[in-house]
Amino acid sequence: MNKLALREYDYIKGSAVSVPERKSGSHKVDKKYKEIQRHKNRNVLLKNKRKNDRKYIVTMAVVIFTLGCMTISGDSNLYNMQKKISDLTTQINQTQEDNESLKVKLLKFSSLKNIKENAGSKLSMFIPNKEETVKIDFSQNYFENLEPKATANITKENSLFSKLVNLIK
Repeated sequence: MNKLALREYDYIKGSAVSVPERKSGSHKVDKKYKEIQRHKNRNVLLKNKRKNDRKYIVTMAVVIFTLGCMTISGDSNLYNMQKKISDLTTQINQTQEDNESLKVKLLKFSSLKNIKENAGSKLSMFIPNKEETVKIDFSQNYFENLEPKATANITKENSLFSKLVNLIK
């Protein structure tokens, strides 16, 4: 092996007066190569760091966006419920007012004076006098010979039904 090629300075044996010359070719190439490697590594590290930073920022943005959407949807649900409650209370109040007005009308129309006026004017009804009344005695049964219509229909149905049953047997 050549030990001089590995050294930084070229010495000639025994002379300390001579000015040593540095080897410029091999070290500059090594330094440049190391700098390039450092820059490449640095660039790669910076690129990786930027990628990681972007990923972190994107994930944070997505998390914040989803939380915001959840909050907005919860608020909209709450708003809809409050609106339904207010609508129901207005309906309840309106129904109570209608109920009160109907009660007033019912009291108005159920008064005896109003009933008497409507019966006389619209239906031409009046209270009969003693001369106009007719008395009927219901103690006797005037309808003994008449059969009720319901029983006549039942017997006919029974006879038809019984005939059909007899035909099947």
